[in-house]
Amino acid sequence: MNRAVRKFSRPVRAVILAVLVHVAFGLLLGLSLSFKPQVIKPGIAKPVKAIVIDRSTITHEETSKKEAEKKRKKESEKKRKAEAEKKRKKEAEKKRKAEAEKKRKKEAEKKRKAEAEKKRKKEAEKKRKAEAEKKRKKEAEKKRKKEAEKKRKAEAEKKRKKEAEKKRKAEAEKKRKAEAEKKREAEKAREQEKQDAYSALYSLVGAIKGKIEGNWSNRLACSGQEVTISVKVNISGEVTAVKMLGDSGDDACRRSAENAVYKASPLPFPDNPRFFKWLDQEFTIIFKPDI
Repeated sequence: MNRAVRKFSRPVRAVILAVLVHVAFGLLLGLSLSFKPQVIKPGIAKPVKAIVIDRSTITHEETSKKEAEKKRKKESEKKRKAEAEKKRKKEAEKKRKAEAEKKRKKEAEKKRKAEAEKKRKKEAEKKRKAEAEKKRKKEAEKKRKKEAEKKRKAEAEKKRKKEAEKKRKAEAEKKRKAEAEKKREAEKAREQEKQDAYSALYSLVGAIKGKIEGNWSNRLACSGQEVTISVKVNISGEVTAVKMLGDSGDDACRRSAENAVYKASPLPFPDNPRFFKWLDQEFTIIFKPDI
């Protein structure tokens, strides 16, 4: 036991001893008052031990007691404060843990929401891409169909034009052939008409020459000479112009021949009006007057 404990225990023991003495004295006094007086026989007196209590000791003990009480209260307050601090720390720790748990839950909720938002955005992006791809395919299909339709129409138009061109060419060829045939027939008819016109004219050559010669009053002027005469007539056979060709015949002969032609007008000429367009309205006659 240390010195402080021993110093503290001595006054306590003294105080306890004094209290016990007072209690014993009180009991003895009470007992003496509760019984009738009895005659006490003289006997041998026994010495009584008296305990002398020093006032300073009692004051010291009271002071020590107060110090002890103060110390107890201080220890108790310290303990209370320690327990309060412990409780405060426990409550603070509990609060910290609760706040940490709240924060953890908040962070977890935030993380969950962020992941949910990320997932939502990912799904939305996936959906957007799927819809965009669907739209792209739809547009591509629409474009393909449009191009195919355009190509089909172009090919149909090309085929139509080709058929139309083929038909046009066939009709043109048919028309050309028909026109050619018509032209050929017309040409044939014209040629026939022309031949008929010339045949008619040739058949009249003798009559023309005979009429001119019959009207040649001065044939002696051309004795021994050959004269080539160009005669121009109208549709009625009227002589409209006479011209001597070449150097044949002298002037007298020429004038004699010219007068003979004019006198013979109108000359014999095919009476079919359609023949006139084929015949040369100007034809040549060669004369060798025989005397």
